[in-house]
Amino acid sequence: MAHHDQYFLGHSSVEQRRLQQQAGELAEESARLFDQIGLKPGSRAVEIGCGPQGCLELLSSRVGPEGSVVGIELSEEAVQLARKFLSDRRIHNVEVRQGNAAAAGLPKESFDLATARLVLVNVPEPEKIVAEMAALVKKGGAVALHEADWCAHICDPPLPAWDRLIEALVSYSKAKGMDLYIGRRIPRMLRNAGLVDVQVNPIVHVYPPGHSRRPLPLQFANNLRERMVAEGVISEAEFAQCIASLERHLANPETLVVSHLFIQAWGRKA
Repeated sequence: MAHHDQYFLGHSSVEQRRLQQQAGELAEESARLFDQIGLKPGSRAVEIGCGPQGCLELLSSRVGPEGSVVGIELSEEAVQLARKFLSDRRIHNVEVRQGNAAAAGLPKESFDLATARLVLVNVPEPEKIVAEMAALVKKGGAVALHEADWCAHICDPPLPAWDRLIEALVSYSKAKGMDLYIGRRIPRMLRNAGLVDVQVNPIVHVYPPGHSRRPLPLQFANNLRERMVAEGVISEAEFAQCIASLERHLANPETLVVSHLFIQAWGRKA
């Protein structure tokens, strides 16, 4: 994750605000994950790709004042936002550093938990990040991932504009070396990195009218609009037509919107 061009959704201010909102939206299921892992007071944890908020507060509350948390994030703006968030919340056991997810620059075998949420789906060469996370945890420590698999992200009634935008997003991601269906691969990636006792939680949601995550396809597409048009993935005229059609479809209370399939997987270092 060396530069914003390599990160699927970029590091714009709009994306940072979306990530801040996402932290609240996903907090409950992330909390359940950490509780299942059994993160104890006094532990040391690292979150890779923490963004402007991530799971830092959840991790802080679980390790307590005797423990510590490090957040690693590439984007300078996100690092500053995360530090402000921690300062505003008076959270003192968390440090946020600017760094590369695949080479965090932290001591090896020094953490009880290394975790990342919706990072691997957005970057090329995700195996390097998993290998780095495995190297950072102590023997007996855990690596925990929360990732998306776009296989379940559907609407009904079907809509050609939905299908076309998803097709464009998938084509763009493939051209950049990213896998929007990576969720299904993460248990295998953990085992390949040497983790044992790998466990899995599958998660899927329905987004009713008014739900904050119902318009995600619109947000993702608009985020990448200039790049996809510039690279010929979709024309500006077709893009505009698809967006208008999808906006109307999502506004219809009878339209069913099903989330991505989310996979939480974790394993221990032997």
